[in-house]
Amino acid sequence: MKTDLHTQFTRIFHEQRDKIFRLCKAMVYDYSYVDDVFQEAMSNVWKSLKSFKGKSSIDTWVYRIAINTCITFNNRQKRLTAQKAEMQENFAPVVEEENEQLHQLYQAIKRLNASDRSIIGLYLEDFSYKEIAEILGISTSNVGVRLNRIKQKISVIIHQKN
Repeated sequence: MKTDLHTQFTRIFHEQRDKIFRLCKAMVYDYSYVDDVFQEAMSNVWKSLKSFKGKSSIDTWVYRIAINTCITFNNRQKRLTAQKAEMQENFAPVVEEENEQLHQLYQAIKRLNASDRSIIGLYLEDFSYKEIAEILGISTSNVGVRLNRIKQKISVIIHQKN
């Protein structure tokens, strides 16, 4: 049993790590914590793996854990002092390996609320509307409506900076 869990976790990690990392990057307010949140998300997957009931796909279940981990982390961060929160909000990290458009996109996504960041993060990972709806527990049509609104918000944010 333990070996089966280890094998299953290893498969999940190798197949999902890049997507989960990008999801964490899109959802976590402060980029300096992305690695930590990613590790925490994967740790939560490992701890919960034996309780997976198979009511959804394993990938959907893993994404739900990752999203919840990001949301929990962000909520903990909000409880910090006003001075530290203000410093984090004004912090704009320079991401050398990303081109300017991608950097602008991440900055715009960072300004969205947690729910919108979840949706756009999954959309950018090429999940279908149906899969996004299943992961987030909303209707497929709601996903479409919200994605259109999110895209408009991102466009406005990016164009405000230019």
